[in-house]
Amino acid sequence: MNKKIALIGNPNSGKTTLFNVLTGTYQKTGNWSGVTTEKKEGQYLLDKSVTIIDLPGLYSLTARSKDERAVIDFFKSQRPDVIVNVVDGTNLTRNLLLTTYLLELKIPVVIAVNFCDQLKKQGAVLDAEKMENVLSAPIVTISALKKTNVDKLMDIALSLDRVPYFDLKDNKSTRDRYAFLDKSVPLFFYKKNEKGKTFTQKIDDLLLGKKTGLPIFIVVMLMVYFVSIRLGGVFGGMIENAFNSAQSGVMAYFTAKKVPNWITSLSCEAVIGGIGTVLSFLPQILILFALLSILEQSGYCARTSFLLDRIFRSIGLSGKSFIPMMLGCGCTVSGIMATRTIERESERVMTIYLTPFIPCGAKTAVFGWFASLLFNGSAFVATAMYFLGILCVCTFGRILKRLKIFRDKSAPFILEIPTLKIPHVKDVWFVLKDKVKDFLTKAGLIVFVFSVILWALRNLGFSGYTYGDVKKSFLYIFGNKLKYIFYPLGFASWETAVAVLSGIFAKEAVIETLTLLSKTPATLFSSPFSALSFTAFILLSPPCIASISMASSELKSKKLTFYMLIFHLFTAYTVSLAINLLGILINACNRLILPVIIVIIIVVTLVLAIKRLKKCKKDCANCSRGEKCKRTEKHFTT
Repeated sequence: MNKKIALIGNPNSGKTTLFNVLTGTYQKTGNWSGVTTEKKEGQYLLDKSVTIIDLPGLYSLTARSKDERAVIDFFKSQRPDVIVNVVDGTNLTRNLLLTTYLLELKIPVVIAVNFCDQLKKQGAVLDAEKMENVLSAPIVTISALKKTNVDKLMDIALSLDRVPYFDLKDNKSTRDRYAFLDKSVPLFFYKKNEKGKTFTQKIDDLLLGKKTGLPIFIVVMLMVYFVSIRLGGVFGGMIENAFNSAQSGVMAYFTAKKVPNWITSLSCEAVIGGIGTVLSFLPQILILFALLSILEQSGYCARTSFLLDRIFRSIGLSGKSFIPMMLGCGCTVSGIMATRTIERESERVMTIYLTPFIPCGAKTAVFGWFASLLFNGSAFVATAMYFLGILCVCTFGRILKRLKIFRDKSAPFILEIPTLKIPHVKDVWFVLKDKVKDFLTKAGLIVFVFSVILWALRNLGFSGYTYGDVKKSFLYIFGNKLKYIFYPLGFASWETAVAVLSGIFAKEAVIETLTLLSKTPATLFSSPFSALSFTAFILLSPPCIASISMASSELKSKKLTFYMLIFHLFTAYTVSLAINLLGILINACNRLILPVIIVIIIVVTLVLAIKRLKKCKKDCANCSRGEKCKRTEKHFTT
């Protein structure tokens, strides 16, 4: 048969869920728009000669963003045999706008009205026969999640060979199409009038409220990191103890058998130690991914994007930029890929620059390790780094906004707010399954290989094997030269210098580097502030090689990629320096810190008042209202 069937529809209409059902594979789904950012192909389970193609979601065939252009290019280069237009039955008018464009492509189209189970709960009535007469295309009501009528849909799609006859004549503008749908949809769709607010509307009053939205967001993220670090730390500690016991046992056995020292050191420190380090922070990452997946599937992430839109507008972005940043909590590579949904090019580039500031799973593992090492397992470190990342996005985003490349006007922010729902256990499970696989095959392999390379560089020098004399090794010679750069930041040892460098390959390697190079890593930091300065540098410095490679691919400019690396180095150094100086100030002026803060507040208040006074004098000098203004207005005036 060799047919190609393309699944196309609005974002968050259920295309990827249907794709997973038809192909038996699993692609990431989420209860918000922008989850699918590239074309995916798979073979139909019941007929391997049929290819199913899952395309990124879009609202019309007028390309605005990178992923929408990809869909249009697909139709130009390789036209499918059949289009399955997946529409959200709970929002028919908006979804059918795209349908009116698809029906004019002269390609067989079958319309799959998804979420029929939810329509039934809402008491809605859909007359498929009348809808088919209006749109001149076969209609099938389905539930992709529950696999309702999916086989019927495919039977119709595989047998369909007629092109729909649909013509709006000269009325083809978006406004005309909506006018047509506003008139036509009531002919085949009826929804009972709802009394009072729905459950989603009542919860949204809190989640999106001006006074309650941001506090709830802060509490939610505090809970996410608290549970990840504390609960994951318990299981991680068990794994670490098990590998420490194994390491001691193997070392004792090799010593008794008089195995050469270099083999014992390589096996115990690099191999067993490297594997143990990777697995010890796996529980923290898994719990973090599970909680983030629950937030995505529930629909809360879309609401957070809407909530932060006003803040992001001040730096030239929109709430849509928060979607890549939220995905970046799992992996920066995924976050950078998600910028394809952003229409405005300058906003997309700025989002690529700023997304690595949000801690990914690997960085969170580093912060969790530092918490157990220096802060008694407190979740404060990882949580503080998350909000420090958001603060740096807002602060340094304003710096980027002043550059010419980022000065164009903001685009309208349009984002669908999905219905709140309880996450499906299967979707969360598949996310965790994929993350474990990726972590063990990619991050685990990189850290393991890097630990062996580190061991070799630590035990080899110009005179050959150093027999435990680290100062003769290549690693010490290089790290001892590099450490002077970090003196102002509070962590000026050759071990920490090498650890910072290892983070370029994989952020997880930072932990392996410090544990391999120092038996007591806690002694490398003179104070909690120097440790926080180090973690801030790991957070804000250039991301791993995989993320840099993805950023370069998306930016399509070596110059922009180079500027991005310089920008991250500048940000990391500046913030880490500020944290270290703050620690020095607090330690030196412990008794004077409160008076100093009060003086700073007074000085800042006076400066702002003087600037306000000067502005008002200038405004009054140019004003023709004179004394009348003073009598009638309550404004601050001269």
